[in-house]
Amino acid sequence: MSPASTPRRRRSTGIAVAVAATLALAACGGTSDGTDDDAGATEAPAGDSAFPVTIEHALGSATIEEQPERVVTIGWGSQDTVLALGTVPVGVPLDGFAGDPETGLLPWTQEAVEELGGELPTTFVDLPEVDVEAVAELAPDLILATYSGISPEVYAQLELIAPTVAYPDQPWLVSWQDQTTINGRALGQEAEAEQLVADMEELLARTGADNPELAGTTFAYVYASPDGTLSAYVEGDPRIDMLTGLGMELAPGVAGLEAPEGTFFVNLGTESTDLLDDADVLITWFNDEEEQATVEALGTFAAIPAVQRGSYLPILDRQLGMAMSTTTALSLPWGLEAFVPQLVEAAGKVGTA
Repeated sequence: MSPASTPRRRRSTGIAVAVAATLALAACGGTSDGTDDDAGATEAPAGDSAFPVTIEHALGSATIEEQPERVVTIGWGSQDTVLALGTVPVGVPLDGFAGDPETGLLPWTQEAVEELGGELPTTFVDLPEVDVEAVAELAPDLILATYSGISPEVYAQLELIAPTVAYPDQPWLVSWQDQTTINGRALGQEAEAEQLVADMEELLARTGADNPELAGTTFAYVYASPDGTLSAYVEGDPRIDMLTGLGMELAPGVAGLEAPEGTFFVNLGTESTDLLDDADVLITWFNDEEEQATVEALGTFAAIPAVQRGSYLPILDRQLGMAMSTTTALSLPWGLEAFVPQLVEAAGKVGTA
């Protein structure tokens, strides 16, 4: 499917029920009154008893004194947790890779805003550098950068604007479970966030049980660049955690790799593709068909066993790629319906010539 495909609604029977129910209950706290001062904000259901709360993170600590009303998110995924817990952020990052050309929002994010009856959040640039001035103009009372790569210098500027929650350990290497619960705690909704995690884990386990051919199948998830470089995602990255949640196993050749500090992948180079030999299924993504053709014509890539036997899943649909990369309470049910059949098809070619 073309990366430029328009946003679609993906809903499979039973997949979104648990998350949708949680979102609907959270939404009972109310929506924005539509004024300029509160545009996009909603009343979250948490009581004042949840505050103050202090969250320690890799760059310091954030103390949230009272229920946040104007939430800004930075990086990937946090906006979805905020929405799933019933609050519409006032500002979120512009997604220039897979977002809607007009709104800059991913389809499941935009759908959730519409379901909550809020105004679409203001978007701003956060990569390669955060537009701190744009964030300040939104007058947030909480900034969530839980799954991001913000530097200490940027953090120092952001915390002058509002309490800012950064990543717990390394930039860009945070499990989707931790992302969800940390954000929930910052919103005074830790119990509700834990329920979201339980619902997502149940969804993955149920989907895996419905597709038993995935159980025990080894995999590697890589990005293959046209210059021949291969980068393998490591344990702790949401992509990997999502696939193991389905019952698959990270291939032994890459399972022990540790990403350099500040990254979530290991560069294998052209000389280490043998680390992928024991991967039953190889998953990767491409920016476009031209990039795919260039990579697949490389001898080092074509020689990977999974590529040779066809147990290889290239993702060209940018929205699907993002849905399966972020693994949030909103993106997971949106993307699994389309992603899992492709994964099963690739797994079905294991053992063939």
